[in-house]
Amino acid sequence: MSTQSRWRRVKAGTAATVAVIAVGGLVSCAEGDQQREVTLGYGVDAPITTYNANTVSGALSAAPAVFGRTLTGLSYPGPNGTPIEDRDFGTIEQVPGEAFVLHVTIRDEAVFSDGEPITCDDLVLTWAAGSGRFTSPGPEDGESERLFDAASDWGLADIENVVCEPGTKHARVELREGRPFAEWRSLFAATTVMPSHVAARVTDVDIVAAVNEGDVDALTRLADFWNNGWALQPGELDLSLFPSSGPYMIESFTAESGLVLTSNPAWWGDPPRTPRIQIFTGRDIREAVGRGDIQVLDTGAGSLAGLETNGFTEQPVGGMNVEQLIFNTRGIFGNVDARRAFAACLPRQRIADDVIAPLYGDDDELSGRYGRVAGSRVMPPGMPGYGFVAGGGQQAFIQPDAEAARAFPELDGARIRVGYIGPDRRREETISFIARTCSEAGIIVQNISSPAFDPRSAMDQGEVDIVLGGAGGVQGPGGASPAAQLLTFHSNSPLNLGAFSFDAIDGLVAELAVTGQQDALFERLAEAERVSWDELPSVPLTAQPRTVASDESVVGVIPNPTRAGAGWNMDKWVRG
Repeated sequence: MSTQSRWRRVKAGTAATVAVIAVGGLVSCAEGDQQREVTLGYGVDAPITTYNANTVSGALSAAPAVFGRTLTGLSYPGPNGTPIEDRDFGTIEQVPGEAFVLHVTIRDEAVFSDGEPITCDDLVLTWAAGSGRFTSPGPEDGESERLFDAASDWGLADIENVVCEPGTKHARVELREGRPFAEWRSLFAATTVMPSHVAARVTDVDIVAAVNEGDVDALTRLADFWNNGWALQPGELDLSLFPSSGPYMIESFTAESGLVLTSNPAWWGDPPRTPRIQIFTGRDIREAVGRGDIQVLDTGAGSLAGLETNGFTEQPVGGMNVEQLIFNTRGIFGNVDARRAFAACLPRQRIADDVIAPLYGDDDELSGRYGRVAGSRVMPPGMPGYGFVAGGGQQAFIQPDAEAARAFPELDGARIRVGYIGPDRRREETISFIARTCSEAGIIVQNISSPAFDPRSAMDQGEVDIVLGGAGGVQGPGGASPAAQLLTFHSNSPLNLGAFSFDAIDGLVAELAVTGQQDALFERLAEAERVSWDELPSVPLTAQPRTVASDESVVGVIPNPTRAGAGWNMDKWVRG
């Protein structure tokens, strides 16, 4: 089968892929010798839908937590949430005397698993896809639409140009005048740099030339592949579309065998300590743990009812992502008074005390830090500066107030539909508490969770009024810098699921991108929270509680509170 034919089949099957993977967990790996060689199983509570974590569907999937050591970059999120440079891939440095120029050097030995060198062409594709610069006329009133369905343009929108001599290992990254992006060390990080040579081959596009010339026809073909061509469809898998730049590569992905990562023989760094990792997701995690097929687990705390982890070492984690109720402003919650009235009936303190705090067990320190009501949407309790940033929001809507909730009569008798990927016992309990207290104000809260729930589609189609999840609606491992998470409320952000729009937030996002001094950063974040408590794009609940568990025989597992999850260092996992 030709690569082009395979691409057409991938594109046609994308929607079905999402449903299949979300509903079914990943089962046992290949038969025979391959079965015996898979030494560690990894369970994570988000669906695997694509290799490209940079698309909206990818950002909402497990891709950031699964492919961090398959698609490497100039850095990766460390266990304290800050980026760690990855010199196996290359370096990024400020050019002396040029405030708005960065220089990237890719390591000479760096190649993809198919033998193709990693070059500056790959950086050009990353920038082109994520910058939001390339558009086409939209269907209504000629309004332009972005060609690339990138989840975030954080930092990439502030790049004016990536100067690249095709096929070489160096790039000059020129920032926009007056826009010295503060988090420049996190540019071109793990999972963001996709194999441009694959996209070029399939679409017959000279990427650097197309970007430099602004060739809309060529860029449209390129974007079509970037958006859809790396979808993971169980069954036939053309591995030539999925080369790796890390210690692991995809071995197989089928409905029968699931997803298996194996050692990449072309990897030039330290080899992974475990040759194969088998990935389990969704409802299959509980059964896989029971069979002894999972040795490392990263899941929402209290989410999987009946999960028995005897013989595992459990580590409760307060994620950098804040669990929140995100309003869909396309319907009844397009009125801020409706959002305020609904917020008034929320039992936020009781949710923290009775649902979240017990998940941290007898650890009073963790419970006191993370098991309390969050006053910020972008910064969980316990982070430096949290008290200042949360400000007066720490006391807002703590206890339900039925009388205040009745202030918006259109909510009386209204059915408010709340969605998330389920079954999820913790979120189910959260919605049950909300339903009971809001019923006292005449508001009916309906839980419409499902295994195949798609936060973006459900909001776009008006199927839900609220999504319960982290910033951007992320259901599994999530979290980035507070400034980057505020981007999910920017009016042009694809992860602004509720279509919230407010000029002051847009302006603060633009300021935060170039704010490097910590006090100034906290001041702008605090102002963003003041605006958000007035306008209520969402209501924060608590830090997103996570549980990282590993078999007592496994060493090297270190929790990570960001979108990278426990899989951030999977190449260091090994049975002791």
